[in-house]
Amino acid sequence: MRFDEAVTGFLQRPLHAVLATTDSSGSISQSVVWFHLDDTNPDQMTVWISCAPTSAKARHVAQNPAVSLLVLAPHGGSYVRVHGRATTHERVTDADRLTLAAPYHGSEAELWLSEHPLPEPNVLLRIHPERVVQRGL
Repeated sequence: MRFDEAVTGFLQRPLHAVLATTDSSGSISQSVVWFHLDDTNPDQMTVWISCAPTSAKARHVAQNPAVSLLVLAPHGGSYVRVHGRATTHERVTDADRLTLAAPYHGSEAELWLSEHPLPEPNVLLRIHPERVVQRGL
């Protein structure tokens, strides 16, 4: 899926998002996350987050890959909601962690990462968009 220019610009900002997954009982679970827009292939853009392979997010996606990611502007009046299917087959590299942290921590990103080591390698939860909803962009 290709995102339009307004959505792409919005998703390139260092905003927080809420990821919704579904647990085995059918209940919705939500998590506040950092995210990264992967626009290396403009025709198949994806959005990814980093999570522990044993996290509820990763377990839920293994059972039901349908997810929704809501990205909000700080004032709450603008948002992008990405619905799609997620995969967790990729490991998060040190470069991925820096890519994810840099928009949120700027020049202090490497220091922040050194102060927040992972107990085990994370997985990259990649969202393959099927539908995008935008408001106020």
